[in-house]
Amino acid sequence: MPGKGRRMHQDARETLPVEPGGGLSGTRLVCFFCGAVRAPDLHPVCRACGGTMIARTSWPGRLPAGRRFWEFADLLPVSRHRVSLGEGGTPLLKLDRLFPDDEVYAKAEWTNATGSFKDRGSAVAMSAAMSLGAKGIICASTGNNAASVSAFAARAGLPCIVALPKGTPANKIIQAKAHGAIVLEVAGDFSDAYSEAERIQRAVPGWANLTSTYINAYMTAAHATILYELHAEIGAVGTVIVPIGAGPMLDGIMQGARTLHEHGHLERLPRPVGVQASGCAPIAAAFARGQDVVAAWAAPVSGIAGSINDPLRGYPDDGTRTLRIMRSAGGHAVAVTDAQIERAMLDLGRCEGIAAEPAAATPLAALRDLADKDLPRPIVLVISGHALKDPAAQPGASGQSLDVEAGAAPAAIVSAALRQFAQRML
Repeated sequence: MPGKGRRMHQDARETLPVEPGGGLSGTRLVCFFCGAVRAPDLHPVCRACGGTMIARTSWPGRLPAGRRFWEFADLLPVSRHRVSLGEGGTPLLKLDRLFPDDEVYAKAEWTNATGSFKDRGSAVAMSAAMSLGAKGIICASTGNNAASVSAFAARAGLPCIVALPKGTPANKIIQAKAHGAIVLEVAGDFSDAYSEAERIQRAVPGWANLTSTYINAYMTAAHATILYELHAEIGAVGTVIVPIGAGPMLDGIMQGARTLHEHGHLERLPRPVGVQASGCAPIAAAFARGQDVVAAWAAPVSGIAGSINDPLRGYPDDGTRTLRIMRSAGGHAVAVTDAQIERAMLDLGRCEGIAAEPAAATPLAALRDLADKDLPRPIVLVISGHALKDPAAQPGASGQSLDVEAGAAPAAIVSAALRQFAQRML
């Protein structure tokens, strides 16, 4: 019976012996802002200054030889507890039709189990939460993180509450509910959902906050695996272009690059490019103005790239951290319009067979925007989530179907199809 089976699963988990520090003896939490150091725990921020943390893991003595996610476990803040849905090890696709004479690749993060890159962070953060004795999971999300965290919480046998802004695409809410999560739809934008998740986590000791801003250092560290996989497949990456809300995926990728650089496996760091949508671009706005500190987005949030529409209200230091990471490596922050995003979505779908949700198409839009910057090659676009996350936003979905009468001549059908194909490729 389902109920009996679930109880037995929980009992098995609860009887596992708890190791000191969750078995994370090779990991320390280091404050990005003040440098304070402490042992791993579930507390989300620095106890000295309130800043966000880095989960720093001791170098294992050698670079793992594999190309898949858990083959890099010795470089991650995890112990023997592993919660997995087969994440990582995503394909790297050369964009031969869009860039036939150039070294431009797409990292296919939409092929993760729940359809986005978030599964990397969920796998590591959920594994760490289990090791550290978490009793439950809370997270805020624009949708993708809720779908991912809820799946991994189900896999771990932990209760999960997700806070989402009202108006989140229905497909993302359905995913979270399918995984058994309790869904809170919060009036306002992502920052309002973030505040609600924070409020609940502070009131309930022993629950882990897996919001994928910088509030969970284990999630951020997981994204180093993107860089490790790229290095194993094509060697040194020249430029990596990443969609950013607060920016932890970009930060994690650069953490991985710095680790390999410090230990002699990279001669130079890749140039990071963070992409935001012009309707909510606090980091890109600060970069364009030459500022060193990011302010929360004051204007109303707008635009189709909902996955990265994070105004940073109440936690603008997250943006400042990302800005510093990009500047320190000679990178760029770019804001792209809905029109640029839609063109990128159409081109990825029709030329390369990549159906990307709006935020996931922003790296291609940004590459075109930076055409005069002579970016180092090879260039990798991180395509973060699948079109089925937000099908209503697909510009190609509005195309008319062929209206074919029964018994129509095949030659006429093919002729009409070819005319429509030619029009769509213009």
